Amino acid sequence: MARALASYRAGLDARKASKEVDEAYQVDALNDASVAIDQLSAEPGGRSNDPRILEARSLSNAAQEEFLRSSSGRRVRLDEDWRAGLAERGIPLTIAHNGDFLTPERFDQFFFVDDYAIKNLDHQYKSPGLGVPLIALRKFDLKALESRQGVEKFLMPRQVYPMTAILKLDSPNGLRLELHDPLVERRVLVDGRSQPLSTDLTTPLVYHFVQSPLPVLQEIGLLDPQWLEKLAGLYMLHPYEPGKIPVVLVHGLRSSPAAWMKVINDLRGDPALRDRYQFWLFMYPTGTPFPVSASRLRKDLDELRTVIDPNRQDRALDRMVLVGHSMGGLISKMMIEQSGEDLWKLVARRPFEELQATPEHRDLLRRVFFFEPHPSVARVVFIATPHRGSELGNQFIGRLADRLIKLPSKLRMLYKILLAQNGPDFFTPEILDGGLPSSIDELKPDNRLLLALAKLPRNPRVPVHSIIGQVDPALPIEQGSDSVVAYKSSHLDWSASELVVPGNHSCQDTPETIRELRRILYLHLGKVSKNDLPEPAQPSESESANPWPLPRTSGTFDLGRLFRTMR
Repeated sequence: MARALASYRAGLDARKASKEVDEAYQVDALNDASVAIDQLSAEPGGRSNDPRILEARSLSNAAQEEFLRSSSGRRVRLDEDWRAGLAERGIPLTIAHNGDFLTPERFDQFFFVDDYAIKNLDHQYKSPGLGVPLIALRKFDLKALESRQGVEKFLMPRQVYPMTAILKLDSPNGLRLELHDPLVERRVLVDGRSQPLSTDLTTPLVYHFVQSPLPVLQEIGLLDPQWLEKLAGLYMLHPYEPGKIPVVLVHGLRSSPAAWMKVINDLRGDPALRDRYQFWLFMYPTGTPFPVSASRLRKDLDELRTVIDPNRQDRALDRMVLVGHSMGGLISKMMIEQSGEDLWKLVARRPFEELQATPEHRDLLRRVFFFEPHPSVARVVFIATPHRGSELGNQFIGRLADRLIKLPSKLRMLYKILLAQNGPDFFTPEILDGGLPSSIDELKPDNRLLLALAKLPRNPRVPVHSIIGQVDPALPIEQGSDSVVAYKSSHLDWSASELVVPGNHSCQDTPETIRELRRILYLHLGKVSKNDLPEPAQPSESESANPWPLPRTSGTFDLGRLFRTMR
C-alpha cells in the first residue's frame, strides 16, 4: 500500500509536466493496490468491509480515475484515437463489456460523476466498491429523429446512463478497461474474487433531466403542441430488461417526464424494486386533447411489445403498472376502460361506419374513439387526478391558457376535412359550435367527455390506487384540495386504496407519495400485506472519506431551482 500511495502521489506531482509520466505512475499504483486487495481478501476470515481493504479499493479507484483523466481529459472518449494514443505511449489497452448496450461506440462521451455536486435532493444512491462511476451520454443524431425504427424509437434522444469503468492489468504493460452497468450489476470478478462494484445511480439521472430541454418543452407542449409531436412517445429509461415489470410514468398538464425525477431516483434506488421493475416514461404534448394522447400511448405500448417481445413470451410485460399524475391519470385510466359507442356519440350523430374519410383518418379516429382495456396493464396509480374536472379550467388563468393554446395543424386540418366530406348534419352541435376542444376545455367539471369517461366500463381485474394532495390540513378531507384539483374530483369509490398526502398539486414527488408508491409496488409483487412496508432503502455513503486528492471541476445541479421552474 505504501508503494501504491507513493506512485499515486508522484503521478499527481508530475501531471503538469508530463501526462505520460503521470499515466505510468498511476499504472504502478493500480498494480500495487490490486495486489494489496487480493492479498487482504485472501487472508483467513478476510471481510469485504475490512478497513485495510476499503483503503486499498479507495486508492485503486483514485489511480484509475487519475489515469483516465490524465489520458483523456474531463470528457472521456473511449474511441480508437484515444486507444491509439495510449499504444504510442507504450500502454496497449483493450475494452471489454457485457452486451451490445455497453459498446463504447454507442456513446458520445463520458463524464466523471465526481465532477458534479447535487443540491436540494433528499437522497443520492451510491454504493461503495471498485471502479470509477461515470455519466454515459448516448449518441443521437437529431436529424434522424423522424426516421427511427425498431427499439431505437423507444430510447430517449440524448439519453444518459449510469456506468462504472474498471481498469485492470491485462499484461505486463497493458490494461483492460471493463464497462459495467450498475443498474443490473452489483459485483465484479477481479483476479478470480468477487468484489463490490462502485456505483452512482443518482448523478447520471439528475444530469439527464437537468441538462435536457424538458422544462422548456413542457411550456411548448401546452401552448403549441405540434412542436412536441416529433419527440412525443413512450421511452425506456434503460434498454429492455426481460423478466422485469414495466412501470410507466405519465406526467400531467404543463409538465414533462422531468416531473418524475425524484420518484425514479428513489424507486430505482431500492435494490429490491430495481431487481423486479423497469421504468418507462410517456411524453406527450399536454395542449392536445388527451384522448388523442391516450391513443398514442395505447399504440406505443402495442408497438414496443412487438419490437422487444414479438412472441409474447415475457409474462412480466403483462403485469404493467401505470402511474399517472394529474391529466396523466386520465390518460392512464383510459388504458383500462372500454369505450363502446359512448365517446363517438359525443361528436357524431351517425354511426362510425357511415363516416366519409381516408383510410388513414379513419384509422386515427378509430383508435381515439374506440378501445378496449389494454391487456398488459395490471395496476394503475392515480396521483392528483381530476376525474371530475378542475375549476381551474373555468377560472381566468385557465380561460387565458385555453385561448393561447394552438392545436396541432394536423388536427385542425382534419377537423375541416371531415366537416367538408360529411356535412354538418353528421356531427353533434357541440362539435359544430365549439370546434375542437383543447386539453383545458376537457378538464372543466361540466365537460361531456369527463362525464362520459366516468361512466365507461372498466376492467374489474385491474386494481387502482389514489394518492390525493391536500394543501390545508385544517380542512376536513372531503372539503380539501391540492389547490388545483378538489378531493371530491380525485376520489374514486372503487379504488383499492386511497391516501391523502400533505402537498399541492405537484405532490407526485413528496416523501409521502413516494413511500406509498413503494408500498404499492411491493404489494404488486405480493411481498407485503396492505399495510406492511419494508424500511426504505437507505442511500449509501462512500466507503470512507477519500484521503487521496482528486482533481474536481465544480459543477453543481441545484434541483430546488429546477423544481421551482417546473412548477
